[in-house]
Amino acid sequence: MIAGLAACGEKPTPQAKPHPVLVTTVRNLPGGQERAFTGVVRARYESDQGFRTAGKVVIRLVEVGQMVKAGQPLARLDAADYELAAHAAEDQLQAARADAEQAAADEARFRRLLSDHSVAVADHERQKARADAAAARQAQAQRQSDLARNRAKYATLFAEFDGVVTSVRFEIGQVVAEGQPVVTIARPSELEVVADLPEEMARDARSLAASASFWDVPDLVVPLKLRELAPSAAAQTRTFRARFSVVDKSPALRQALHLGTTANLLLAGKGDAPAALLPATALLKTDGKAIVWQVDDSGKRVVAKPVEVIGYTDEAVLVRGLPDGAKVVSAGIQKLDAGLNVSPIERSASGMNLGVSEARSAKAGAPGERS
Repeated sequence: MIAGLAACGEKPTPQAKPHPVLVTTVRNLPGGQERAFTGVVRARYESDQGFRTAGKVVIRLVEVGQMVKAGQPLARLDAADYELAAHAAEDQLQAARADAEQAAADEARFRRLLSDHSVAVADHERQKARADAAAARQAQAQRQSDLARNRAKYATLFAEFDGVVTSVRFEIGQVVAEGQPVVTIARPSELEVVADLPEEMARDARSLAASASFWDVPDLVVPLKLRELAPSAAAQTRTFRARFSVVDKSPALRQALHLGTTANLLLAGKGDAPAALLPATALLKTDGKAIVWQVDDSGKRVVAKPVEVIGYTDEAVLVRGLPDGAKVVSAGIQKLDAGLNVSPIERSASGMNLGVSEARSAKAGAPGERS
């Protein structure tokens, strides 16, 4: 009985706590990759807007990054002089209208007198000419009044379309010229990636598959389509400006991407096999072979997976041989062993710079190499 009580008092052997590891989800790029370039997310349509009259800015109503609606006021000029001019033009119009009405009445009276031969034909014709001239002066005064009212309205700058303010180039108290660009508005509904390509890549750009990843959006890769390629190289850099349209037009993607975001533009031969871009810290070389530690289907243990290295960027490596959606350990790989019990933690893109001007050869030394 004492032995039984002793057995009941034994504590179960504690299990080892899972080892926490940072993981990155594999997203294969269609067509693999030949080169990588740094690009920027831009709106396809941008408009520089300015006042249609000159003056001193007295009110600023928008800031950079603010969403605006068509017809929304953006800024106002001091309109005192324009309002005085509009009132003066309206007074001139009233005077011209009175003269025209009086001349028309006189012409009508002369026409009636002419019917019973009370006035000469020449007198009626002179009165008719004066009435026509008065009517013309009234029309001229009407146009001058309209122009003056428009000038007063132009003292307020309105948004031409729905969009986001990307630039404000004025301050309160500044005197701006007529037509001077003061606010830039972009339409975020259509996005594109803008990058500068070297001559050897520009020649084949239309035959390459294009896609992009983004530093501030983890695990997001979007297909692109070349929309525009500059016909001549920039004088100083000898590069060609290329604009790639984002194929996905969904609202969810537009919300995920922000104007000005750095993009890692990937250009690949369309016949190449898919490849994935991983943090360089995920790659381990042992006995001359490249491997990564992949979390198994249970989500609790790691297994070594051999991969084919295609190339390197500053802080990333391009590999083939991993399925889409696989979880790969991206930090502390030297401390892992096959079958180790782990607790995966999804890695943020913060601090991982994937944007570079060119992928290096796969023969270059890789981080994490272990002999």
